[in-house]
This record gives sequence, C-alpha cells and structure tokens, in this order.
Amino acid sequence: MNINQLVEKFEAQSITGGDFNHRNHLRVAWYYLNHYSIMAARERVHQGLIKLTKVLGAEQKYHRTMTDFFIDYLLQVKWYLNTDSWDEVESLCEFLLKDAKSLIRIYYSESVIESEQARTEYVEPDRLPLDRATLQLQAEEYPVYDLEFHDSPIIVSMPHHGQFIPHDIIKQMQPAAYDSADTDWYLVDLYSFLDELSITRINANYSRYVIDLNRDKSGEVLYAGADNTELCPTSNFDRETLYTESQLPTDEEISRRIKQYWQPYHDQLKNLIEKAKESFGYCLLFEAHTIQSEVPRFFEGRLPDFNFGTNNGATVNQNIKQLLEDFDTRQYTKILNGRFKGGYITRHYADPASRVYCLQLELSQITYLNERLRTLDKSKMLSVQSVISDLMQKLQAVID
Repeated sequence: MNINQLVEKFEAQSITGGDFNHRNHLRVAWYYLNHYSIMAARERVHQGLIKLTKVLGAEQKYHRTMTDFFIDYLLQVKWYLNTDSWDEVESLCEFLLKDAKSLIRIYYSESVIESEQARTEYVEPDRLPLDRATLQLQAEEYPVYDLEFHDSPIIVSMPHHGQFIPHDIIKQMQPAAYDSADTDWYLVDLYSFLDELSITRINANYSRYVIDLNRDKSGEVLYAGADNTELCPTSNFDRETLYTESQLPTDEEISRRIKQYWQPYHDQLKNLIEKAKESFGYCLLFEAHTIQSEVPRFFEGRLPDFNFGTNNGATVNQNIKQLLEDFDTRQYTKILNGRFKGGYITRHYADPASRVYCLQLELSQITYLNERLRTLDKSKMLSVQSVISDLMQKLQAVID
C-alpha cells in the first residue's frame, strides 16, 4: 500500500498487525518527519502506536525507547542524506531495515534496552550517543573516500566532507565531537554539477576529527604564528575539547590513523594527478572547502563569501591568477589570499613549473546553509551553485 494509505490506516487503527511490520513502522515515522516538526512527529507516532497496540491487544509490544530511537535515527538520516525520499533511505540504509537489532546494540547495551524503564519511558543510549558522527547506515565500515572519475584535467577534492567517526574512536571522545560540527557540509550536493561537466570528484567519508587530510602528516603547522588545529584535532572550532587529557591520541594511535585514513586519500590524489598529466599534459587540483561565516577562533567578524587561496599566487599560472582576479561572484563577496591562502594539499601538490596547479575555495556556509541547524537551504544552494559552476567552466577554458 502507498504511504498515504498506510498513514490513513495507522491513524484510524485499522491496519492489521501483520501489515504493520518494522518497515511500515519506519515508513509512517518517515512520513511524519517530512510533514511535521520533530516534536510533533514523535508525538504522532507514539500516540498512534499506543492506540494501535491497544486495538490489536498487543500493548506489551509498545516500546517507548526503541520507538524514539528509530525516529531519531531517521531524522539523522534525513539530515545526512539531505533527502525526503523513502526510496533513497531504503536503498542506502540496509542496516536499519535488515538488522535493526544489531543497529540498536551499537548504541544500547542489552540490559538497558530490555529494561522495563526503557519500555515505558525514553532512556538515553548508554553505549554511544546517536548523532551525525555516529550514524551507521550499513554494517560494514565506510570506505575512506568516494571517487567519481572522469577523464578530466580538473580534480575536485573534498577532504573535509566526511561526517562519520568510527565507533572505536568516538568512544574515546567528548560530547563536543558527536555532531562532527566542523564538517564541510553537503559539498557533494553543492558540487552536483561536476558530472555534467565531466570533472573528477574525490570526497572523504570520515570526519576531520578523526584525522585532518588537509594537514601535513608530519604534524607541521599550517599557518605559522596563527591559531591552528592539529593533524588529529584535540579541540573544535569553538575551542571545546574533543578528548579528556587521559584519552588524547598517542603517537601510536596517530600513526595508525595516518596509515588507515590519511595515506589512502593522498595516494589516490597522487594517482589522479598523474592520470590527468598523462592524458592532458597538465592538471588543476581544486580544493573545495566551506566554513561557518563567523569563527572567532580564526578570524574577526564575518568572512567574505568566496575565499580563494593560491598561496599568494605560487600554486597557479598567470591565466588562473587573472581569472580569479576578474571573476564575477555576482552578489557574493570575494577575496584572494586573505585569511585562507590554501591548505596543505594546495601547497604540497602544486608544481606550476610542471603544469600542476592547485587552488582552494573556502566558501562561507551562510551562502548555502541554515547555519544554526547546519542543514541545506536548497534555494540558497542553487543560487551560489550557479556561480561555482560558472567558475569551473571558465577554469576549464584557461587551465593550460
């Protein structure tokens, strides 16, 4: 039955027990999340379940904590996938649909979730909080990066796109890490036009709180004399600590993270640059980043909208320099080599003498997000997206 029929039957308590399985339970919750506030959605699910289980004579099956857990999980999925499509949830959230019991056990011990208290009232997870950084969509671990390859001289790299923190790491971290707040949110959505332009994209899947792919693995600071976050950050942009003193990553742990997360991303970057050089004789590595419009830790006041970094012109050729100077960002403000001059990746891989150019764009998140909620504002995104797409097309024309 379609979702409207299902919700109608659910609200009328006319659905049979056999039809109201785990999948349909989730579909009803998903419908409410897409039509009401989180508080209203949660209340509608609970009141409907209480009435339905009473009609079916199955009051003992109502479980307050499990119900809230799945509603909260779906809300995180909605934010993570940036979708209102149930079909997309079904295709990408196998864990939720096929092994929900194992999924719950990531967050709750059996003794807590099976307790009478959890059945009758909401109990917080005792193993791990459910938040963006802990959201697990499938049983297996995420790959270090996703790659959409095209035979193109331009490579768009998104090293801070990832939100996920492996459970063995986040269990050692403080609550400030749980929402992975300093993520470059929704970059794949923002740069969705890349496939149409046949431009290669590589994006990280793990949070910069695990390891910062845009830092030298030696630990050398990026901006001498300025406030910097480390290779394995110990605080967030609000200066909240990510670890207690006793849980700080050891040298051995940092080495492990370099090997497991940092090195594979950089090995692939080198490979992509070499392929572009072989095919075209030149390459442009475009570093796509975003940041909150105001971060007192790093700069005063509000950041310009478009922040281009070329290490004061050292990472590009004259054609690209001129394009960036002349480029019309329309209603958006811009600056070249201001607070952001290009990170480790931009500086390390640039070799203009060998026709390998690097450019970083640090885009202010106010141009495409609801910054308070860190959710995508689609109308704002479409506006700024057209400017970035125009830039990419102009870059394609002048690179060599």
